[in-house]
Order: sequence, then C-alpha cells, then structure tokens
Amino acid sequence: MKIIIPVLIFILTLTSASDAQYGSSGNSDVRSTGLAKTSNAISQGIYSLGINPANLLNGSHSVDFISLLPLPNLSLKTGTDFLSINEVNYFFGGVDGEGRYLNEQDKERLRDLFEDGGAVFADASVNLFAISFKNESIGAIAFSISDYTAGKLIFPEAVVDLALTGNIQNKTYAFDDEKVNSWWIRNYSISYARNIYESKNGFFDKVNGGVSLKIVHGFFYIGTEKAETSINTGNTNEITGKADLLAYTSFSDNMNVKYDFDSSSTSDESSSDINPFMGPAGTGWGFDLGLNASVGDLWNLSIAATDIGVINWKRNTAEFSGSGDIFLDDITDKEQWDTLKNKIFGEARRRGSFTTGLAAALRIGASCNLLNDILIPGDLILAFDYNQGLNSYPGNSVIPRFSIGAEWKPCGWIPYLRTGISVGGIDGFNLAFGLGIDMNILELHLATSDLQALIAPNSAEHISLAVGSRWKF
Repeated sequence: MKIIIPVLIFILTLTSASDAQYGSSGNSDVRSTGLAKTSNAISQGIYSLGINPANLLNGSHSVDFISLLPLPNLSLKTGTDFLSINEVNYFFGGVDGEGRYLNEQDKERLRDLFEDGGAVFADASVNLFAISFKNESIGAIAFSISDYTAGKLIFPEAVVDLALTGNIQNKTYAFDDEKVNSWWIRNYSISYARNIYESKNGFFDKVNGGVSLKIVHGFFYIGTEKAETSINTGNTNEITGKADLLAYTSFSDNMNVKYDFDSSSTSDESSSDINPFMGPAGTGWGFDLGLNASVGDLWNLSIAATDIGVINWKRNTAEFSGSGDIFLDDITDKEQWDTLKNKIFGEARRRGSFTTGLAAALRIGASCNLLNDILIPGDLILAFDYNQGLNSYPGNSVIPRFSIGAEWKPCGWIPYLRTGISVGGIDGFNLAFGLGIDMNILELHLATSDLQALIAPNSAEHISLAVGSRWKF
C-alpha cells in the first residue's frame, strides 16, 4: 500500500468496518442512539461502559452481557456538515450523463456552502464482547472489548475558491482550516462500581462511584497537527506565500504500508493482511471515572470524565511537513512545482514514535423517572445531557453538545419507544428515534440518531444506523 497523499488514508477510514460511547460526539450504544446519545444519567449495566462506570449498579439484573449474536452491537454514521444529498446531486451528479455547467449564481452558492470550510466525517463502532456481574454487597464488575474507527476531513474554502475562479490576481488563499484526522482503536477495559454513600435522611438517597481501566491498541492513525498555509497571486501571475504544515501517520505492520521515502522495502500491496486481530501500530492506556446519585425513585444525577489517557504510536510512523516561503513564477519549471507541492501537501520523512491523547470528555446528565402511570400510562424516562470534548481527536469535539431524550414503555407488549434531540458537537442538530423489544432474558434494539434522513432523505446531511442486542439474567 503506497501512501501518496493523506486523503487516501481517509478513504480507508470510510470503508473500514468497526458499542460503547466514544468521545463527546462519537457513536454510542444502540439504546442511547435512539435517545439522541442522551445516556449519562440513564445508562444501565453494560450500556454504561464508556459513559459512566458508576451506572453499572443501575438496573435490576445481576448479569448482563453482549456478544455478536443474535445481533451485533454495531453503530454506523457518515455525512457532511454542509452538503445535503440534493446539493451533492446538483453540483456533482451531472445532467443526463454530462457534467453540469455552473453559472455565476451556482458558483456563489457553492462558495457559500464552503464558507466556513466543509467537513466530511464517518465513524463506526462495534462492541465485540462485554459482560457485567452485579452483587449488592460487593458492587459490580465488567469486562469489555470494543472497536472504534473514525475520520474527519475538512476541505478549506480556498480549495473551492481556486477551483471555481482560478488564481485571480492580487488575492490571498488561506488553507488554515485544512484538517485530516482518523484512527482505528480497540479498548480492552475492566470496570468496577460500588455504593459509596447511602442515607435515608440526606438529600441524596444513594451515591455510586465507578472506574474503568483500559488497555488501548491503535491499528492506524493519521492526524494533522498544524496547517497554517496561504498563497498570494501577484500582478504578473507569480505565486508567493508561506507554508507551515505538520501531520503524523502510523500503521500496523499487517497493513504493509510503503511510504515514498522507504526505498528499501520490497513488499507489495498483495501481502497486506488486514484482519480483526492485527498487531497494533500503537499502544496506550486510559481510564474513566464516574459518580451517580439518586434522589428517591424520581431523579438520577450523573457526572463522569472518560477516556483520560494516551497512545504511543511507534510502528510504521511518518511525518508530513512543509514550511518556509512559497514562490512560483514559471509553471514550466518542474523544480518549482515540486517544491510548491511539498510545501503545501507536506513532504514525507521517517518519524520515530509520537504520542496522542484519547478522545477525553466531560459528561453531565440528569434524568426523571415517571413510573407507575404518573401523568401518562406506562413508564416514562426524561433525560438531559451535557457533553464537553476536551480535544479534537476522532469522535470528539471541543464544541459542547446538549441533548434531551425520552423513553416510553406504554405497556408490557408494546416496544420501548425512544426519541431525542441533540445540538452541537461534530454534526450539529440531530433528531433521533429508536425501538427496543424486551423478551425477559434478551433485548433487541434498533435506532437512528438522524431521523431526518428517513423523513426527508434528499435534504439530509448525514445518516446513521445502530442495531444491537443484550442478554440479561
């Protein structure tokens, strides 16, 4: 596999197959997906892993576990933050098999869509196995293996501007918002929760605490650390500017990556062995901490910090960098073109190990349990979440995400009905919907965090689907 430009790595992310909550905005378990990823105060048992380990004690079952049967716990999401299906078809679908001619109004509209840069993202997760045991006297313990792969590519507005108008004289094109970030990681986690406070006279009836410890394996990573490049077009068609670009990559040996600078390698693409049990490109550790407090049977409050930790990437690493002044005044000069390309897209060189963080996040939630036919028939849970990413690694966002969710069980034979609204984070506004069937020892769930894609698919900017099952005893 020969790496030429970082976009090729992002394509690998989009085509990868990869249910614990991950990051402040990434995929969540199927129940939470139907609640617009509202889960901090109402997650229970296995579904609390990656969200708040203290919630392992919630729920009425002593044992619950997840396997790949009867339904794998799988979540998928992809889309953009600026283009709907209608707009993709209009600008890039052509007309009767031919390319569409864009008039000035079309060009202005397309530039407006890219005004703040255009992001394309995808993430997928699967919980390979998880099991939890609970005992009121000693607490709850759980073990889980989960995979998460995600990627985000931001196209700078300048790229579209150059494509539509060419290099207009005396204009500056800035590529500062260019960004590529993707990885595939696996978490092996062990979690423990127990009651740390209980009182019949205090404000809180019960407070539970929990911790998850994780060993993290990373199978590939590509990340833009810095992109501060701009070019200027002069009166005589010369191009000047400054470049400052830095990106890192790392890949498992099984992926058989060959960089341009690695002339000593004789391997070829056919010897790649991409499989679920590859050797890691990086290893690391992480932990989650959480508290959960209840006020009677009505209120539940939750706070947690998740994915605090690091990954040290050391296999097949490379650095893409470009810096210094840019100058081009002769389009026939190959040396000038090569220099320009290396400074804008980065020149690859061998790199030693480097370290990244995990998608650390702060989570706060509250829920209200309207049980036993209070106000409406059946059981109703209302919940509110605040999620704050602490960095911009895949699945995370420093933009706060707020959500509200509702789960209603009208009566015994009707499935759980779930819905919710999420605002902020990576993908802005989301309207969610989900169903859950409880067959005593087995639960089956189906959900989407993008109901608008089902109601009006042509106007949707992203789509998602989550399915899953849980055994409980």
